[in-house]
Amino acid sequence: MTAVQEHVDSYKEYKTTPIAIAGQWPRELRGFAERNGIMFPLLVDKDRSVIKSYGVYHWLSFEAYNIARPATFIIDKLGIIQYMYIGTHQFDLVDQSEVLECLKSIDSNKMILN
Repeated sequence: MTAVQEHVDSYKEYKTTPIAIAGQWPRELRGFAERNGIMFPLLVDKDRSVIKSYGVYHWLSFEAYNIARPATFIIDKLGIIQYMYIGTHQFDLVDQSEVLECLKSIDSNKMILN
């Protein structure tokens, strides 16, 4: 999320709205956002239903349990996934330059980034 915040102005250039979905409690997520200066929308998925529907839910690993793998989806204005990156572990994050390059290649008036 912090890497997205660092590039939030670049997302605006592509008429894109970054959105993060986290399977955490609202207070935890709010605290994280405040500590890290996150200014884009953060959505809480306490029951992890959204996380599960996107196929990034991970019940158990050496690093944690009941978590979501870090993932990035670019969804166009018709609701079609144009790009998908799912990390293999909690520190496997997408390269923001790759995301921005994909946004550059997509001709759209409004995008949603999860």
